Amino acid sequence: MTADSGFEEELAAIRARRIQELVERQAAARAPPRGPVVLTSGSFSAFIAERPRVVVDVWAPWCAPCRAMAPLLDTLARELAGEVDFGKLNADEHPDVAQQWNVEGIPTLLLFEGGRLVDRIIGAQPLEALRRRLRTVFHPPAPGSEN
Repeated sequence: MTADSGFEEELAAIRARRIQELVERQAAARAPPRGPVVLTSGSFSAFIAERPRVVVDVWAPWCAPCRAMAPLLDTLARELAGEVDFGKLNADEHPDVAQQWNVEGIPTLLLFEGGRLVDRIIGAQPLEALRRRLRTVFHPPAPGSEN
């Protein structure tokens, strides 16, 4: 082995590693959000219209049950990434949207399919109950399944 061939092998390894880093960075940029998307009066309609299955958490910062639900919804957003999209709407900042969807108490989860409201979950719920309800409503494939 000559010094030139060793140099060429090392250069090829560096090039391959750099290409892999660039591919991973591009994939991460296209990946769905890893948690709920913050929604506003201006973005709400487009968010539910552009995605097949959506859960919107209508909440307020002063609401203790809302704050308790936040990490559960983060978990579900990660688990169901690519199957269900999650959004958060602050009812205090965007009362027009909460009123439009007849939200009378918080936390309220609005479940949309094909842009249509198909269910709602009112009040704080444990993670397993939320998981079961979303699976029942949306019928997404189980993680790791082929369908």
